Amino acid sequence: METGEISRKIKRGRHTTRHTELFCIGGQTYIMDTPGFTSLRLPEIEKEELRNYYPEFAEPSQECRFLGCVHINEPDCGVKNALERQEISRDRYDNYKQFYEELRQQKKY
Repeated sequence: METGEISRKIKRGRHTTRHTELFCIGGQTYIMDTPGFTSLRLPEIEKEELRNYYPEFAEPSQECRFLGCVHINEPDCGVKNALERQEISRDRYDNYKQFYEELRQQKKY
């Protein structure tokens, strides 16, 4: 998105967004440009439910050894196998792991 001149203080471009805008970048994939967006609060869901928000996990998860597999540390995980075969986006999987960890940490506190 458009940025202003480079900030001397933080050495990055300054955001010029003044409104929220949703962009479809193909299929069912969207990105959002929002002013001042620096954090994301996840909805009140259990960390074990997060996998249901990743439709590309549904088919490979049928290969998982464990019924409650959350696709992080379990052996014989169909999602991790699909990731290795490059059938699932590494970026999407890394985001999933990050969100999972955030949900896990929320429950601690």
